[in-house]
Amino acid sequence: MTTRSTLATSLALLVGIADIAGADVVRRYALVAGANLGGRERPTLRYAVSDAARFAEVLQELGGVDERDTILLEQPTVGALENALATLRERTEAERRDPAGPPRRTEFLFYYSGHADEKGLLLGEDRYSYRSLRDQMDAVPADVRIAVLDACGSGAITRLKGGKRRPPFLADESSDMRGHAFLTSSSADEVAQESEGLGGSFFTHYLNSGLRGAADVSGEGKVTLNEAYQFAFHETLGGTTDTSGGAQHPAYDIQLSGTGDVVMTDVRQTTGGLVLSEGLAGRCFVRNSKQQLLVELQKPQGRRVQLGLEPGAYRIHCNLKSGGMATTAEVVEGAHVVVGPGEMTATERQETVARGLSEHPPGPRPLDGRNRIDLRWTISTEDGGTAVSTPGVSVTTSGAGFGGGLDYYRWFREDWALAISASGRAVDASTYTDFTGTGTQATSIASLLVGVRWTPTRNPRASVRPYVTGLVGPYIGSGTSTSTGLGVRVETKALAAPGIFLGGGVDFRIGGHFLLGVGAGADLPANFSEEIGGRKNYRAFQMNVTFGWAWGRGNVGGGKGPR
Repeated sequence: MTTRSTLATSLALLVGIADIAGADVVRRYALVAGANLGGRERPTLRYAVSDAARFAEVLQELGGVDERDTILLEQPTVGALENALATLRERTEAERRDPAGPPRRTEFLFYYSGHADEKGLLLGEDRYSYRSLRDQMDAVPADVRIAVLDACGSGAITRLKGGKRRPPFLADESSDMRGHAFLTSSSADEVAQESEGLGGSFFTHYLNSGLRGAADVSGEGKVTLNEAYQFAFHETLGGTTDTSGGAQHPAYDIQLSGTGDVVMTDVRQTTGGLVLSEGLAGRCFVRNSKQQLLVELQKPQGRRVQLGLEPGAYRIHCNLKSGGMATTAEVVEGAHVVVGPGEMTATERQETVARGLSEHPPGPRPLDGRNRIDLRWTISTEDGGTAVSTPGVSVTTSGAGFGGGLDYYRWFREDWALAISASGRAVDASTYTDFTGTGTQATSIASLLVGVRWTPTRNPRASVRPYVTGLVGPYIGSGTSTSTGLGVRVETKALAAPGIFLGGGVDFRIGGHFLLGVGAGADLPANFSEEIGGRKNYRAFQMNVTFGWAWGRGNVGGGKGPR
C-alpha cells in the first residue's frame, strides 16, 4: 500500500458560512458519508463510519443543520453517493424556486471519511474521482458549498484549480459570501492517520473539538472558519509529528468572495453547556458517559472556553503544571456548568491519552511496527556415546551441545514478524589413542536462517505471548581433527546442507523495551554429503533461553495507521 493510497486525507470544501444567528435566512443541507472499506488491497478502517456520525452530530447540534436536511451514508457505493448528491441538489433547487418562502441563503456541506488516493475517493472496489465530485458540488445551486474529506491523498483535489498547501489562512470577513473552499487533512503526498487512543482520525477529532468551542479564540461563543481550521491545523500537526506516518499538514484551497465573517458553529445554540474557567491552564479532555473523547484542547490561562455539549454527564480531566486533576459534571437544560481548579480534585496518577503513535499508556508497547534483537543461549541433545576399541583405546564423548545465537525480528503486524536468525553450537568432541599416537576431534554446526514468527495473542498490551517460529536456510557443519605421532597433522572439513527450524515458546515482556523468553525446537538439516565427525546426520532437539530488546514507537490502533 503506497503512501498516496493509505487512507485519510481530509478534504474540506469549506465554504464561507453566514452567522448562524441568522438561521431564519440561512438553510443548510449536509451530506455526510463514512466508509471503512476501500477495496481488498487496503486495510479495513475502524473509525471512518463513526467519524462521519460524530461530524453529523456536531452539525445538527451546533452548525444549524436540521436533521431532515441531513443525509448520513454508511459504507456507500458510488451510485448511492451520486443519488444522495442528486437528492440534495434537487432540494436546494426547490428551495430557491419556492415563491412562498422568505428569500434565504442556501449552504451545502459535504463530508467524507474513508479511503482515498491521488485520483479520488475509494468506495469498496470502486473509485469516485475528484473531478466528478467537484463537478457534482458545483452543480448544487447553493450560495456556499462545503466539503470535508478525511482520506489519504485527497489533498490532490485542491490541484484541480491550482490550490496548494499553505500556512493557516485569514478568513474573509463575510456574511454574504459566495463560492467554495477546500480543506484537506493532509497534502496530496502525505498520509492522513487515525488513532485508537482518539477513537478516530486526528483531523476529524480536532476539527470536531474546535467546532464544539475549543477553537473559539474570540470568546464570543461562535467558531469561525479561520478559527476551526487553525485549531485543526496546529493540533493535527502536533499530534502526528512523532507518529510512524509522519507529520500531517492540513491544507486548503479557498474561492470565496463577499464581506463579513465565516461562522461554522455557534455554541450558544445549545440551551446548556460546559465552561472551562479562566483559572484552568493545561491539556484538557472531555469525555461523555460512554467514555468517548469528545473535546481535547490546550486550555490557556486567563481565557474562558465555552463548549457546546448536549445534556448529560461528562468527565473532565486536565493535565496541569501541578499534576492531573479531574471532575465530573452534569450538563442540564438551561444552565451552563462552570469548571475550574476549585471544582476539580487531584488524581492519584496522571492520566495519559494516546494521541496517536507517539504516546502510550503505561506498560508494554505494541510490537506492530517495532524492531527487536534477541540474544539466545541453547542446549541441544545429540545422539552419541562412548566406544572402546582395541588394540588402541578410543573414547568418544557427545550428548549436550551448548551454543547460542543472535535473532532479529521486524514486526509488520501485531501477530506476525519477519525473523532472521544466526546460530552456532558445539556438537561432538572426541579423543583417541592408538599405535600411531593420540588425537582430538571437534565438530560444530552453524546456521543462518530466515522465516517468520507468529503469536496467537494480538493484544498489543499482553505481557505474556506464546509464539511459533518457522525458519529455513543453510546449515554449515565443520570438523577439525588433530593427531600426533610421527608428526602433528591438522585436518579441517566444512560442508553445507539446507534445513529448517521449527519451534515455539513463550515471551515475557518487561516494560516497554525488554523481553525474556523460553522455548524449544528442532534443528532439521538435511544429511551432509560426507561424514563430518563420523556422521552425516546432525538433527537435534534444542531448548533455549532468550533476552530481547525492542525499539521503535509501534503502531497504536491495531495497525490502522494511515487512510
